[in-house]
Amino acid sequence: MKRFVFLLPVLLAGHYLHAQSADTIHRRPLTVGLEGMAGVSFGDKTVAFNVGGPHLKLKLGPSWSVALAAFPSLLIVDGKAEPRLGIGPRLDYRNLVLIVPAFYHNKSEKWIWTAGMGYKFH
Repeated sequence: MKRFVFLLPVLLAGHYLHAQSADTIHRRPLTVGLEGMAGVSFGDKTVAFNVGGPHLKLKLGPSWSVALAAFPSLLIVDGKAEPRLGIGPRLDYRNLVLIVPAFYHNKSEKWIWTAGMGYKFH
């Protein structure tokens, strides 16, 4: 009899937990993947070859998103190439990316703004 008294709550709890099936719970699918971007941007006597870095993205729909991004880049100013990290907005439409990175130039102590396009790949 003691076994039955102990077993009854366990069976009832198991039946209750089984009743909460996944059909009644709405979950968003989790997607995991890598996303990359390569682009070129141009400014005043400046060319930058950019790759996609970390960014905070706001998805506006299935095809559109806007982000604040960091752009690891090879910056060419006055014929001299140097690695730089740019920051700025990024607008994605499907696989096309509009980028507007800004780079701080130590020698002139100015921000160099560039604008360009990129391609996003998965």
